[in-house]
Amino acid sequence: MKRISLIELLSFISWLIPKSDKKIAIYGRRMLNDNAEALLDYLIAQHYNDKYEIYLLISKDVYHENYKKVKNVYVCANAVKTLWVMFRALRVFHTQGTSRCAMRPSRRQIIFNLWHGSPLKAIGKMVGSKVHPETDSYFLSASPFFATINERCFGHKQEQMFIGSNPRNDLLFSTKSLDILSSLNNGKRLLLFMPTFRSSKGLGRIDANKDFPLLDVENIHKFDSFLDDKNILFLIKPHPYQNEIPFLKGAYKNIYVIYNEDLKRLNVKLYELLGHADALITDFSSVYFDYLLLERPIGFAIDDMGSYKANRGYTVDNPFELMPGHKINNIEELKIFITDIADENDTYKEARHQINDLVNAYQNPDASLRILNFVGITK
Repeated sequence: MKRISLIELLSFISWLIPKSDKKIAIYGRRMLNDNAEALLDYLIAQHYNDKYEIYLLISKDVYHENYKKVKNVYVCANAVKTLWVMFRALRVFHTQGTSRCAMRPSRRQIIFNLWHGSPLKAIGKMVGSKVHPETDSYFLSASPFFATINERCFGHKQEQMFIGSNPRNDLLFSTKSLDILSSLNNGKRLLLFMPTFRSSKGLGRIDANKDFPLLDVENIHKFDSFLDDKNILFLIKPHPYQNEIPFLKGAYKNIYVIYNEDLKRLNVKLYELLGHADALITDFSSVYFDYLLLERPIGFAIDDMGSYKANRGYTVDNPFELMPGHKINNIEELKIFITDIADENDTYKEARHQINDLVNAYQNPDASLRILNFVGITK
């Protein structure tokens, strides 16, 4: 006798329960961040909660007290209540899967996978992960180019792909002033360094053989002195799973490290900060595809690119073709990139335009509004 899977069981129950057009669910799993958070904030800022009940479904260890004070916004951490909201909400949004609540959309219900960026790193089926494309009505892709890649990674069909832009990208264009920058930079150019995940003992996962690219305990002090001459503020935002890099805990004059906890304490969204950066350094992170929208210089830390390919791999055969900027293998090449920033020498402007047109179908704000209009959420 065939064993019924949890997805099949939940899907069957969901089909029996009518859906409410007035209920919107935003599923955060362990934490709320990225596109789901940006969409939720947009719904509140634009007063959609005057018309709809909005449920934030999230685990109890990361309550979001600020949302509990907002009209018609409900924070739900109880597993049974979470399932009930999933059964009742006509529209459900998530960014990293709905975990044990995964079910196929029923009747008119829409389960919208906002995901969290355009993948240059191999992911999903490409690294042997189990996927459940049948539990999504739609999957957000930033362009037809990435829709094809996402189909290959996550198994969705072409008709499930929604070509739009990441709600978080609207924050890139925010005019909000950031007190943290006013207190730090003193008129300096801001260079933001955002490397992706590499390894974690706690997760038992190794994507590359180095903990951190380019900088180390041997070169960081001299690099700090170099920045003095270039009038550059070098701000490092480590990946959340790599907050314990020892040499980043030191005190420097021109180098600052900012963590998720700092952003939360300062009431600053990561993409608001990113929007203020005069230039970006990253590696294989999807953040740079978003940053292309600002038409500013990008440098790529590639000193462990071979290691990353061997351990995890990429979604394209030649990732260099999608990297319109300085390729930085060592500290000296990092200094060359920074010197170009200081001298306003931008040699990759046209290359960035070409890649931007390929990877971003929409190059203006209103990402959240496009999605809400598509799924029929109106004021």
